[in-house]
Amino acid sequence: MSTFEPFIIRTCEGPSGVRPRLRGYEPKPGRPFAPFEIYDPFGLRNAIVPVFCQHMDGRMYGVGTAFHVDGFGNFLTAYHVIDFVEKQLAGRPILFLSMHAMVFGTVNIPSDCFVSPQEVLASLMEVEDPMAMLRRRPVRRPAIDVASLRVAEIGPGVRPPQTLPMRTKGWVPQIGEIVLAVGFPELNLSEVDSARQSALLTEGMYGAYGRIVVVHEQGSSRSNPTPVFQVESDWPPGLSGGPVFNRNGEVVGMVSRSLRAESGYAGAGYAVHFGLVHDVELLTPNVDRLNPGWRRCWGVFASAASEPISMQATKEQAEAVASRLEGAVEIRLIAHRLGTNDFMDLRV
Repeated sequence: MSTFEPFIIRTCEGPSGVRPRLRGYEPKPGRPFAPFEIYDPFGLRNAIVPVFCQHMDGRMYGVGTAFHVDGFGNFLTAYHVIDFVEKQLAGRPILFLSMHAMVFGTVNIPSDCFVSPQEVLASLMEVEDPMAMLRRRPVRRPAIDVASLRVAEIGPGVRPPQTLPMRTKGWVPQIGEIVLAVGFPELNLSEVDSARQSALLTEGMYGAYGRIVVVHEQGSSRSNPTPVFQVESDWPPGLSGGPVFNRNGEVVGMVSRSLRAESGYAGAGYAVHFGLVHDVELLTPNVDRLNPGWRRCWGVFASAASEPISMQATKEQAEAVASRLEGAVEIRLIAHRLGTNDFMDLRV
C-alpha cells in the first residue's frame, strides 16, 4: 500500500494563495490508485469537459475527455477519442461545457452547453504502405495521440471555460513519482425532448492517482509511437484525453490508454509525455512552454494605457480589433498570466 499527500489542483483563474483548498483530492481509503469521484463544479469542471460524438440524426454518446489550455477556447484531447472525424458522415465531436447553475436530476440543458469545435487539428505522418504507393494515395496516421479542438464562440448560457496550467518543458518523469489523472469515465446521455432541448444527463468527474514505473521515449510499440510514461494505476475507460497532473498541479501529460486492474494484478496507464512530444507545440501555439499558467498572445494597447485593452491569440485578430478602435493604438507580443493583469513584453 502506498501513502502520499493528496494533490491540490487549481485552475489558472481559480483563487490565489499557496493553499487555495483546505484539503486535497483524497483517494479512497486503503485504495490509493483506485478511481474516486471529484466534486468541483466551479473549478476543474470548468476546465475539464466531457467529449461526445454526435451522429447525423442527433444521437450522442460519450467518448472521452478534453481540457482547456490557453484561455482562447483551445482544448486538447487524445486523437483516438475523436478519430471518427476521419470517416465521412461518421459524426462530429461535441464538448459539453458547464452551465451557470448547478442542477440535479432531469433538467433543461441550454443548447449553448453543447459546443461543436470550429476546427480539429492533429499532427499526421505518412505511413509506408506498398499498396497505397501503387495507387498513389498516401496513407497517413497521427504522429502523436493528441488533437486540438478550437471553439470559436460560446453562447450566454455557458460559463466561460477556465484554464489548466500546462508544462511542456522542464519536467522529467521520475520512476516512483506519483501523478493524478482526471476525466469522465461515466457518461450517459439520453435525449428526452429534442424540441425543448431537454436531456437526462449523468456525468461524473473522477480522478485516479498512479505511480510512474516506466518511460517509453519512443512509444510503447511500433503501432503506438507516441512518447508516453507508464503508471501503475487503475485508470478507467473514459479518462482518455484527460489531463495528467504532477504534484505541483501542472499538466504534464494526457491519458492515452489504460489496462484495468483485475484478479490481483495492478492496472497500467499510459500518458502522453508532453516533454518529449514536440508536435504538441504546434497544436498549442499560445501556451508558454516554460511557465505554466502563462500564455503568449498579442496585446492591443492604447497610446496612454499601461495595460492591454484587448488580448488576442494571433496578430491578425489583434489588428482586426485595433481597426475598430478610435485613436492611436499599439500591438505588441506579450506573455500574459491567466487570471491576472500581469504581463511581460516579448521580443518578436
